[in-house]
Amino acid sequence: MCIRDRMGSFIATNLRILFYLDTNNRINLSIGLDCVLSLEVKSTTSNLRGNTEVLIVRSKFQDSRFEFIFTNMNLGRTTALSRMQALVRAYEASRMYREVRLRGAIISNKNLMLLPREKVINRYNNVWNLSSDQGNSGTFLITNVRLAWFANVAENLNASLPYIQIKTVKRRESKFGLAVVVEINKASGGYLLGFQTPEIDALLAEAVNLHKLFTEQPIFGVEVDAQLETAATPQLVRKSEDIELTDSEYNEAGAMLAARKYGGGAKGSGDPSEVIFNEDLGLAMERLPRGVTVESLWRIIGGGPSSSK
Repeated sequence: MCIRDRMGSFIATNLRILFYLDTNNRINLSIGLDCVLSLEVKSTTSNLRGNTEVLIVRSKFQDSRFEFIFTNMNLGRTTALSRMQALVRAYEASRMYREVRLRGAIISNKNLMLLPREKVINRYNNVWNLSSDQGNSGTFLITNVRLAWFANVAENLNASLPYIQIKTVKRRESKFGLAVVVEINKASGGYLLGFQTPEIDALLAEAVNLHKLFTEQPIFGVEVDAQLETAATPQLVRKSEDIELTDSEYNEAGAMLAARKYGGGAKGSGDPSEVIFNEDLGLAMERLPRGVTVESLWRIIGGGPSSSK
C-alpha cells in the first residue's frame, strides 16, 4: 500500500483503519471508523503498475477535517480497498451496540428487539425507573450486550444502555430507598439512571458480572466477511533469457548535433528553447524551466498526486 508515494502496510479492523511505513513503523496513522465521513474507491493509472485502485478517506476529529489517499500496490488484491465501504456500512449499522439510546425504537410487543448475537440473560418485572419524581414501573432486561428498561404503560419510554458505555453499576441510597444506579461515561452524556426493585441484590449482582464479562470479551457488532481477497493472487514467474549486448553507434555528440540542427537553439545560448541531452531519457529535449524536473512531469502525465510511481 502506498500513501503520498511512501510504501507501507494497510490494516483494516472492525473499529479502525491503520497504516504504517514499512521502513519506519513509528510513522503511522490510525483512523477510527467513527471519524470517517466518507470513503471513495476509484481506479487510476500508475506509471509502474498500470491500472490500480485508490482509496480516498475523508475524516474528521473535533473541529478538524482530513483527507487521506491510499494507493493499492498489490496487483493480486484488487478488491481489498473496495471492501472498505462494506466495513464502514457494517460499522454504521451496529451503533446500537455502542450508543446509549433513550426513548428509542427498541421494544416491540413488550419484547426487546434483539441485535445479532445478542441474548436475553434475565428479565425482571416491576422495576421502577427513578428518573422522574413519581417513578415509572416497567420491565428491566439484562442481555450479553446491554441493560435495557421500558415502561409498562408506554413502550416508547425506554432506555438502552450498552455495557461499553457503562462506567459503573452500584447500589446507592435514593429518596425512594435503595436503588441500582447505572453511571454512563462522560463521553456519552454522563447520565445517572436509578432503578428500584424488590430483587435488587440479584439484579445488581447479575448486571455487575455481565458488565465485567463484556469488558473482558466485548462484542462490537461489526460483522464483515474476513476474506477480503476473492481472487487468487497471480504467480509471477521470472524467466532468464539469453541476451547479447552489443555496442551502439549512438553517442551524445551525434544527439547534440541533431538537436542544434533541428531544435533551433544553440548550446549555451541561454535561450529558453535551448535543446539539451537528457541522460536519464536518452533523448534530446528542450531545457526545462528552473524548478521543473522530468520526474515531476511524469507525475502530471500519470494523473497527479494520486498516482504512484
